[in-house]
Amino acid sequence: MEVPIKNKLNAKELFRIKRMKEEIKTTNPHGHKEYLEIIYLEQGAGFHQIDFNRFPVKPYSLYLIMPGQIHSWELTEIPKGFVAMIQKDFLLDHPLYHDLFQTFPLPFPSGFNLEGKSEVFSGIFNSIESEYLKGESNYQAVIQTYLLLIFNLLKREIKAEQTLSFPVLLKTFFTLLDSEYRANHEAKFYAEALNTTPKTLNTACKRFLGTTASAVINEKLTAESKKLLLYSQKNLTELAFELGFADASHFNKFFKRQTGVLPGIYRKGIS
Repeated sequence: MEVPIKNKLNAKELFRIKRMKEEIKTTNPHGHKEYLEIIYLEQGAGFHQIDFNRFPVKPYSLYLIMPGQIHSWELTEIPKGFVAMIQKDFLLDHPLYHDLFQTFPLPFPSGFNLEGKSEVFSGIFNSIESEYLKGESNYQAVIQTYLLLIFNLLKREIKAEQTLSFPVLLKTFFTLLDSEYRANHEAKFYAEALNTTPKTLNTACKRFLGTTASAVINEKLTAESKKLLLYSQKNLTELAFELGFADASHFNKFFKRQTGVLPGIYRKGIS
């Protein structure tokens, strides 16, 4: 994909919080290099595109941009709020360390409307900023505690008792899928690579995800297909090849089976 990857953190910088630039702007799609970005807006209007999801920008919105995700802004009013950037190693020994940076399936939705909870969330972000700027003893541990509070409150928003902690087998499956989904579309390949059986892998997927291993693979392929259709200028034959399909016809059939529309129609609808 012809999408730039930005790195706003210094080489040894594990965490930063800053105020959102107060300017009306439209940005080109871009990703971030291996860090999680949390954006909390107290004012603003327009749209925020994250992967293939388009969120309205309004006061007291919170957005999570995971490593590997692509986003862009179309702001029509001056935004005010906070941008927090978090490297994975900042959360070593943190209860969320193993789950929070999982890029597939995403542990949290990308956008939240927190109107009605603004006093709580604004207070937390102001406190994080204060700790960061003062840099007093143990301030990083205090910030980590505030981050845990944020994500526990977000779990309440999605009505989750806890962020689901997947077994090692599924975590390894997800990691392998991230690197192999283009070349390998069959559950049998992943089971063999994980030294298990398709039945065992399916059982784990059904227990923790409510679906089969094949359906997980198809979900990953569909999500990546949508991103390519949105952000790449390649034609359907080139996209089909990049995603590991024999030709555009096979890709068309797969995409329509998954989404109900042909990829060309989907691309026109979002362009």
